[in-house]
Amino acid sequence: MSWFCETQLRDLPAGCRIMITCEKCGQQRAESVRQLVNEARVGAMYLDLIEWAFSCADFHCGGSVSFGIFTPVKLSHEVPAILLRA
Repeated sequence: MSWFCETQLRDLPAGCRIMITCEKCGQQRAESVRQLVNEARVGAMYLDLIEWAFSCADFHCGGSVSFGIFTPVKLSHEVPAILLRA
């Protein structure tokens, strides 16, 4: 059993985003964890079951989807000291 089967949506950080990709047509969309928990009311569901329940956003496609999980990354604008000496 993988971590995907054992993790509930509410276990992910609220700032995390889920990239939903259609396996049939390749269309992608991003959903925030916070939005899915608050609006779709699927916080208590496991990630594999949510992935199974979702389908493509394109009405004419309706293909199955796969999830990719992205966490926000803070970029630093500081220049490393080693580059300043060069």
